[in-house]
Amino acid sequence: MARSPIKHLIEKEGIAALFFLAFCTALALKFPAGVGTSNQASSVTHAVAPWIFGPFQILLLYLPPWLGALVFPLLLIAGLAGLPWLVDFLGVKSAQRIFGILFGLVMILLIWFMVQEFWWT
Repeated sequence: MARSPIKHLIEKEGIAALFFLAFCTALALKFPAGVGTSNQASSVTHAVAPWIFGPFQILLLYLPPWLGALVFPLLLIAGLAGLPWLVDFLGVKSAQRIFGILFGLVMILLIWFMVQEFWWT
């Protein structure tokens, strides 16, 4: 019986991922992280992250730490991991509607937090 091309591809990608992980680890050990405090730095009320982490930073600012730093990210990861099974279980149309509703709710919540952050400062 012939060998499956997908299995061969998975093996190649796994080996490439291990080499990439080793390369990143070597770079991390070679260069210092550069994270720390400075005496010349001005003090701020809260730390500001790059723009991609802005919504999570606002969640941490307005919500209790256990909720904004632990529960919501874990629910987000579990929801994304469960999308394929949701589509198989409910069907494509129902899953699209549920995903659209959840996406809209998350966007409304994030926009509300951002407006609250920048409007009432």
